[in-house]
Amino acid sequence: MKRLIKTCLVKHKRILSLTKSTICTAVILSLAFTANLSALPIIFLDADTPTTGSDLGTMPLVVAPYGTITFVGEIKTTNFDIDFLNAGATGSSFDILGPNDTPAQTAELFFSFDVISIEFVYGGNFGGIEIEARDGLGNVLDSFSQTSTVDGMPAGPIILSGSGIRSLYWRDPVDGQGYAALDNITLIIPEAATILLLALGSLTLLKRR
Repeated sequence: MKRLIKTCLVKHKRILSLTKSTICTAVILSLAFTANLSALPIIFLDADTPTTGSDLGTMPLVVAPYGTITFVGEIKTTNFDIDFLNAGATGSSFDILGPNDTPAQTAELFFSFDVISIEFVYGGNFGGIEIEARDGLGNVLDSFSQTSTVDGMPAGPIILSGSGIRSLYWRDPVDGQGYAALDNITLIIPEAATILLLALGSLTLLKRR
């Protein structure tokens, strides 16, 4: 499959003909979108069991064969935020530290491996929420914010994406509010996404030509 993709890209680069370039691009896109996307490596975190992060408040979670996940924040029971519950949150969730903790009113999940997509639902009561997907240097790759999380406001799901995500950071920007939780966090690992990225790249080249 990789050889076929490489051959198509070489033909496209040499611009043998518009017809051949178009066919090559079509082949690549077909390979990408007919692939079994459900086979993408996925890690699910909901803080309800040891394998889904219930011990992250005290120890790292080892995720073979990729590496480890660590968490700075609190794990709390989800039982009072109606919007959060309606979005699918159950059991426990990943919450920010309190207003008197250090760092105050923030939480962060760290990954020792690359992630390309993170989906989650979020909760809050009186404040707001700001969430950032960051790379290993702390650069923001994607973000989401909502000024108010009071009753009746949306609670997700939200998807943040980027190449080389190494942490998910969030906070409540309103002083004195110690609740801004995430649940049902789904991480997608980039291994099987290579074909799709090549397909999109070739399509961009075709448009530029």
